[in-house]
Amino acid sequence: MRAGISVEKVEQVVFVSMEIHLGGLPTYAGGLGLLAGDLLQSAADLGYPMIGVTLLHDRGYVWHEVRGGEVVDHDEPYDPLDHHERLDLKLRIRLESGLLHLGVWRHVIRGRRGEVPVYLLDANVPENPPELRGLTSRVYIERNEDERVLKELALSLGALELVERLGILVKKFHVNESHAGFLAVELLKRYGRIESVKPKLVFTTHTPLPHGHEEYPYELVEKYYDVPVEIKEMSPDRLRLTLVLMKLAGYYNCVSKKFHMVHRAMFPGFEPDYITNGVHHTRWVEPRIAALYDEWLEGWREEPGRLIHIVSIPPARAEDVKLRCKRELVEYVNSRAHVNRSFEVGGFIAAARRRITGYKRVTLVLRRQELLEELGKRYDLQIIFSGTVHPRDASGREELERILDAVTTYAHVRIAFLGRRGESLEKLLAAGSDLWLHTPRPPFEACGTSWMRAALNMTPTLASRDGGVLEGVVDGHNGWLFGRNIMSPTEPYDESRDEEEFYVKLREALELYARDRRRYTLISMYAAATIGSYFNSHRALGEYIARAYSS
Repeated sequence: MRAGISVEKVEQVVFVSMEIHLGGLPTYAGGLGLLAGDLLQSAADLGYPMIGVTLLHDRGYVWHEVRGGEVVDHDEPYDPLDHHERLDLKLRIRLESGLLHLGVWRHVIRGRRGEVPVYLLDANVPENPPELRGLTSRVYIERNEDERVLKELALSLGALELVERLGILVKKFHVNESHAGFLAVELLKRYGRIESVKPKLVFTTHTPLPHGHEEYPYELVEKYYDVPVEIKEMSPDRLRLTLVLMKLAGYYNCVSKKFHMVHRAMFPGFEPDYITNGVHHTRWVEPRIAALYDEWLEGWREEPGRLIHIVSIPPARAEDVKLRCKRELVEYVNSRAHVNRSFEVGGFIAAARRRITGYKRVTLVLRRQELLEELGKRYDLQIIFSGTVHPRDASGREELERILDAVTTYAHVRIAFLGRRGESLEKLLAAGSDLWLHTPRPPFEACGTSWMRAALNMTPTLASRDGGVLEGVVDGHNGWLFGRNIMSPTEPYDESRDEEEFYVKLREALELYARDRRRYTLISMYAAATIGSYFNSHRALGEYIARAYSS
């Protein structure tokens, strides 16, 4: 495609996100990027006019190798020529520090009723000085705060110039988290009035934690970008991009009902909507389970609501397919994971697959070794930890050290760590496990989606009372819940009480699996039916179309 070629003159929603999961590529860090990719895949399936804009990220995020008991971090390089189309187009972003040049790649998401192009911006072009060429290469990994500001300017201003150069008719700009907040600032500079920006701008906030609420001192930002006085009046002292977006967006939302309540308490006077996240219902189902659904649930691929009829599948068939998935997972773990002992198909497998950071508490299950060892002896408990840690996340490093320590110290519980990522691994873990562990510290989980992917594969979740699980998991019916439903980050929180109730619920699940396997299978099927049929990206996109994009 050459610059200047005409594009279809249909108004598009321009979805701008720092990370977007594209097939098997490492162009994402965690749930934010997975959700972005799923939402755009649903747009392609439903034929809704959208485009995505992100950065190239041709060195990915990070994966971990355990070598001699030590963790070695690796990047995730891929060749964009193998996966994208390079456009004959160069963007020129005028900054206070000089010109930033961006190449453009195009990746097409193909769906049942259409295609959604995703444009990936690339600073590794000869027009840029060497120190800028790596700007767009890794997800959230920068050398310093200056580079982070430049990266966000590249995404925000690059998205605006891209749509202008391609002649795209913009219905809405949808800013996915505050990383692209400079787009809103630039719209105000161009339009001159807040009232002119609001009809064009949608904003989604995904976390109550600081990493999703970008803020910078003005003296740093203005080395590269001239901030208008209206923005400084909106956000005195520092540039708080979340605050700016909340004030400039005509529509903004949180991503679960509980997070909506937490966010409103954090930002008094603001009244966001909420649209609970959902995952793509065909992308995340393991092939053998998908084949079972094909046999029994006609039309489920087109209409995820039909997953409610999973309960009509004979439980023996579900058990057989789950067992085949479990065998493959055990073989994979025994050949690829860092383990204390070989896993066995006859044991009970609990899995925790998350981005590893402190508030997600993936190691909550390890807090009481003596009790866990007793459960291991009685129920043949096996635990898989899988995830990655940002290189500068100290709390995540501590969690990872606890996992590796458990591999060397536990005698009666089999422990495994998988430091790789990928769509196929995610599906195998979700399908081959017996129980999913989702244990964030309330109220810091905005929604969470790994439990949704597990449910699609007939794996129930044991979850803390936080985020979206409060809308989907019914304790003892399609999963298990533990702990208090804390609403304020400053409210006193008794971790020991959480631990006690967690182990009570874990024992309950283990005992049911050992005593009444058929009842456990039915709970697994109820999880798939009740969660898969609603917590999917087709439903979420439909809500965005009706409430955010049509206004």
